[in-house]
Amino acid sequence: MIQVFSRFPIPEKKRVKAFVIDMWHSYKEVIELTFPHALIAVDSFHIIRNLNDAIRHIRIEVMNRYRLNKSAPEHDDMYYYMLKKFHYFFLKNYEDIHDGRIPVQKLNTYWHKSTIFDYLLSIDDTLKSAYRLKERYRKFNLTADYETCDDELNELIRLFKNHDHHLFRDFGKTLQKWKKEIKNSFIKVNHRRLSNGPIEGVNNRIKTVIKSANGIKNFYRLRNCMLYSINKDIPIKLK
Repeated sequence: MIQVFSRFPIPEKKRVKAFVIDMWHSYKEVIELTFPHALIAVDSFHIIRNLNDAIRHIRIEVMNRYRLNKSAPEHDDMYYYMLKKFHYFFLKNYEDIHDGRIPVQKLNTYWHKSTIFDYLLSIDDTLKSAYRLKERYRKFNLTADYETCDDELNELIRLFKNHDHHLFRDFGKTLQKWKKEIKNSFIKVNHRRLSNGPIEGVNNRIKTVIKSANGIKNFYRLRNCMLYSINKDIPIKLK
């Protein structure tokens, strides 16, 4: 990678203002070495993904305590059933979950999402505190501002590093290690937060066009399809 970046002319390197990266330390070192004037930010998507992976493992860990216990439905076996069936409650935004009657087949009834949510969080205190802390970070990630985020970020790092579960303590160490780059992710350019989202969206559209083509016979036709799918305002006729 260093060899690739070293081919860039020095004036072009100085024009690069920012890199948005995953949390790969080796990649960060390469950028710092070859683009010393560029700002480095962590893509918030990858932080949330790591946090969701941690809460998923905690849920599964709690759920498996009741896996072999086939007692009455209202006791241990019900815990396993609810944690497995409604696993998405721990990952989806609460406001995005269906706000109507949700079937609970094991009890042959319907519950509202608030009832299901309260039941899930009553099963285990560590899981409950982990979910609450995950949601606090999610809110921070959505609303924080570069100029004022330091106090809340420091408090979140402290809470994660002192959590009961080792996965959240590890996540706290990750936040501490990438604190500067996480803060940089809240910088906005043209009213848009620094993110790899736009370019990843373009890549996904291109992959979809290639997949839908079911074979490529004419490069220019494929090129035109890609340009049209990415931005309909760009003319696709060859000059």
